[in-house]
Amino acid sequence: MAGTGEVWPHLLERFPGLGAITAVDISTGMHLRAMQRLHAHRAHKIAFIEDDVLASDLPDASADFIVSTFGLKTFNREQHARLAKLVARCLKPGGVFCMIEASDPKGWWLRPLYLFHLKVMLPLVERMFLRGARDFAMIGTYSTNFGDASHVAEMLRGEGLEVEFKRFFFGCATAVAGRKPGVFAPS
Repeated sequence: MAGTGEVWPHLLERFPGLGAITAVDISTGMHLRAMQRLHAHRAHKIAFIEDDVLASDLPDASADFIVSTFGLKTFNREQHARLAKLVARCLKPGGVFCMIEASDPKGWWLRPLYLFHLKVMLPLVERMFLRGARDFAMIGTYSTNFGDASHVAEMLRGEGLEVEFKRFFFGCATAVAGRKPGVFAPS
């Protein structure tokens, strides 16, 4: 779920003493593209693990923080439950997490325009200007199927984590953030 690592520069800026970011993704190709296009100058700070995060044997209590940007919508409810268990297992006591996702803003009066943007305009721009990229082709479908992150928040709470659910941009994006109870001792 590391994708192209859009959040990595922000993490490294916010936490200058950070030893390394461990990026977990099922696709080595995705990671290589991310490193070549966006992160070549910080490659020494990014450790990569090719793994299915939902079946991962990442060590217990090994993460100071867990971040996911725009990966939740591709999972179904059962996979969200497995991810919630992984987050609870892998976070150190006091460790924090944050996950944000494009969502379906049901009830917002501009929802039809937003969905048109996701389902028609983004894929069109991608085909015309991004030369074969397929990052946006399914974003509208995934977002409407996903709904919002409220059910993920409940799953994380069910695993004993402290969780806050937030809506952004009238519900076009939703996030879950929180921490594992305990004393934070970053390493």
